[in-house]
Amino acid sequence: MDRVRVAIIGCGGISRAHINGHMAEPRSEIVYCVDIDEERAKEKAEAVGCEWHTDMEAVLDEVDAVDICTPVHLHAPQTIMAAEAGKHVLCEKIMARTLDEAETMIEATDEAGVIFMVAFVLRYRPEFQKLHDMCESGEFGLIHQAFCSTTMFMAPENVHPWRKTVEEFPMGALMSHGCHYVDQLQWNVGPITDALAIGNRFTLGDVIPGGDDTECMVMRHENGAVSSYVESWATPHRMQGIRLEIYGKEASARLIYHTDGRRELWKSDEDGMNLVWEFDPSREDHMDLFGGAKDMQGQIAHFIECILDGKQPMTHGREALRPMQAIAAAVEGGEQGVLMNVEKYLGER
Repeated sequence: MDRVRVAIIGCGGISRAHINGHMAEPRSEIVYCVDIDEERAKEKAEAVGCEWHTDMEAVLDEVDAVDICTPVHLHAPQTIMAAEAGKHVLCEKIMARTLDEAETMIEATDEAGVIFMVAFVLRYRPEFQKLHDMCESGEFGLIHQAFCSTTMFMAPENVHPWRKTVEEFPMGALMSHGCHYVDQLQWNVGPITDALAIGNRFTLGDVIPGGDDTECMVMRHENGAVSSYVESWATPHRMQGIRLEIYGKEASARLIYHTDGRRELWKSDEDGMNLVWEFDPSREDHMDLFGGAKDMQGQIAHFIECILDGKQPMTHGREALRPMQAIAAAVEGGEQGVLMNVEKYLGER
């Protein structure tokens, strides 16, 4: 097999980025766009130039892999269905509603012997890979502190219906969206051993009952370093998108997403503060074939490569479970008013 036949499952907002990534990858062929909403399935299929369907199960015999872009309450049953049919799976984050549900997905894909990858897309973007390489190289010296913040605004009237019930969405911003950045902190600084999170729901509390819309999480890492992450879905007047800072004894770094679309990675050491990577949306050579940032291409290329070469994905199921575990422990710690040991929390499940 030199080409992977893929079905896009779920044709909502995030599917556009996934589709663009597949269309830019010559070893991938989208053969179906699937959604229970016939019009959405048709719209995406027409853009791709492929077939459409409203029933995922009906197309499994015609594909090698599925790319699951549906709401979180559908991730487990759809992943298990695909695995039982012998199909490889790329599943959007967050992997599942609960740790137990995530375990069922991992077990099903392990038993089937298929590739299972979770879409922690930041790991596959060049700026985050560059920062990770800097951390891994030792050029920062002993890393002792890290900080991350993200801000966005989710207008109450625009919240998707599936987020409005605890049954379908038993979480808030930290687990649903913050999992990306907790993953970045543990990827760059090291495993998280202890955590605590506190938050509020001033804006979306009546709309999203499953968790807070604004949260702060503090962490201790295995090497003794400390980090913090603050985020909100309720900031209409934000001043930046993403800000991730790593502080070491020899050097430090800051990765920042500006609100005008620019992205910069800075390094500070004895030579001063210098720009080491940048992305400028006004430069055509920085954009992908479809007029957007090359945000999904690395992730899709990695998924396809893992299928063709039989490799373990960098963000396989067990790896994707780690930020979920840390966040679950942190939320429990916040409720009890203590810094919660992650391993102890897992042992009590």
